Order: sequence, then C-alpha cells, then structure tokens
Amino acid sequence: MKVVEISDKELIKKFRNNDESAFEELVLRYQKKVYNTVLRMLSNLDDASDITQEIFIKVYQNLEKFKGQSSFSTWLFSIAGNHCRDELRKRQKELKHSSLDSIAEERKETERVSDNNSNYQPEERSIQNEQFRDIEIALSKLSIEYRESLVLRDIQGFTYDEISKILGLPAGTVKSRLSRARRKLRDELSKISRRRKEI
Repeated sequence: MKVVEISDKELIKKFRNNDESAFEELVLRYQKKVYNTVLRMLSNLDDASDITQEIFIKVYQNLEKFKGQSSFSTWLFSIAGNHCRDELRKRQKELKHSSLDSIAEERKETERVSDNNSNYQPEERSIQNEQFRDIEIALSKLSIEYRESLVLRDIQGFTYDEISKILGLPAGTVKSRLSRARRKLRDELSKISRRRKEI
C-alpha cells in the first residue's frame, strides 16, 4: 500500500498543536537542500552545518508567525537567503581575500564524502570533481545577489515565480539578474580555464 506523505501545511498545523516531531519531519525534509544552498552561497564547508542549524533555529522560533501566503519552502529559503546574506556581510573582507587553495581544499572534503557513493570510474570521477571545483571557485567570485539567484534556480530548481517570492523581487528582475549571473559565471569559468592552461 502506498504511503501518503503528510504535506508541509499539515506538519505546521501539527507543530502548532504542540507536536514537536512535526518540526523534526520538516527539518528532515529540507535539511539537505538548505545545507547545499548554504554551502554554495558561503563557499565554506566548515561553517555550512552550523549556519544550517542556525537557520532551522530561526525557522523554529518564527514558525508561529508563518501565515501561509506562500509555500513553506519559499518562506524557508527566504529566511535561509537572508541569513546567508547577513553572514556574508559580516565576513565580506575575509571572503574577498579567500584563496583558491582554501576553496579547493573545502571542495576536496566534499568530494571525499560523495566519492563513496559514486558509480563513476576513477577517470570520470576526476573530471567531474574538477568541473565541480571550477564551479565552486567561480561561484565564490560572484556577488551574493548573483550567487543566490544561480543557486536557487540552477542548483535547487526553484521556478522564477518562487525565486521572485523568496527574494522579494519582480519576476522580470529575477530573470535579468539570472541572465547576468550566468554570463558572469561563464566569464569566471573561462578565466579559470585559461589559468589552468598557463600552468
């Protein structure tokens, strides 16, 4: 018999009726997506888990205020985005001076964990890992606005309408920002490729 998954709306209702396990289910449902978003926005493997935890604490503290005018996931990623932007403002100088080596080192650790579950042959995996590294480095060079738009659309798969609600921007602005962000990302990837050829 097929098990019907309880909706986010129903889980929130249960939580408001003092069912703490309902919030745990929401965390389990979204933790990985939030973590991946934080990791790509902050480019810092060490902090990603802590920041993800802080985001869910903020969600827990504010869930009573959630009015349901948008989906829970839209509201959640709006909180996550705001939290990441605040965090980045705090460490702006540090990010500007972060070396390619440190970002690559963080990526290696991520690869080590994911390699255990990979079906790729070693050579294919090496090529894939290099591409991932390049994207991580290129993403870290973008402004937070461009980075956030790319992560939400191209990595997390949100629609333009959802991103518009998450960022509080008109859909047209989201589309033009994404277009500029993708162009900038391609430019950064080209620079990385040229530097590699010079070595």
